[in-house]
Amino acid sequence: MNKRAKLEKVLGDIFSDKLLDNLAKHGRIYKFEEGTHIISRGDEIEDIPIVLSGTAKVVRTDDKGEEHILFYLNPTEACTATFSICSESKKSEIDFILETDAELLLYPVKLMDQLTKEFPSWRYYVCRNYNNRMKEFLETMDTIAFMKMDERILKYLQKASEALKTSVIPVTHQEIANDLSTSRVVVSRLLKQLEREGKIKLRRNRIELL
Repeated sequence: MNKRAKLEKVLGDIFSDKLLDNLAKHGRIYKFEEGTHIISRGDEIEDIPIVLSGTAKVVRTDDKGEEHILFYLNPTEACTATFSICSESKKSEIDFILETDAELLLYPVKLMDQLTKEFPSWRYYVCRNYNNRMKEFLETMDTIAFMKMDERILKYLQKASEALKTSVIPVTHQEIANDLSTSRVVVSRLLKQLEREGKIKLRRNRIELL
């Protein structure tokens, strides 16, 4: 399948034919392995990554080196953080990491203004991505403000399950603790509690939602 046909298959319901032509002409499609850092904190952004297949996560790393997941990205989605960085020519403040093997469209940042000016479907796409991320941000704030830690852990697992499209989530107790800014001991204790309640099943470096 050529580049234009692949883009139409994934993005044809979102973008106009002329925009797809532009993306095919100037963008590049690459396959990457799970765990690849497409963007790291401090990088100068040269390309806007759009997920064509697989799952990515956008992570914020604090000054102590601890990672905190902001949101997941599935096929057809792009990271809104790269939009804002592009518009202000700043260095990245996030990490864009592949949660699974994935295929990405990388589109040159220097041409983004052209997309915004010429293609209404691109402007709508950017706005939709911003709206989706804002909803997730508000949901995260509600989780932090109003949920107990066991509820936050269960919500975390549910969101990971939805993003990865599997009920068996490859994650360690320490990774959950890092993402939720708590201790591994607390996470392990509450996971055992959730298992006793029949909500999850603990496996080695994996957790199954029941």
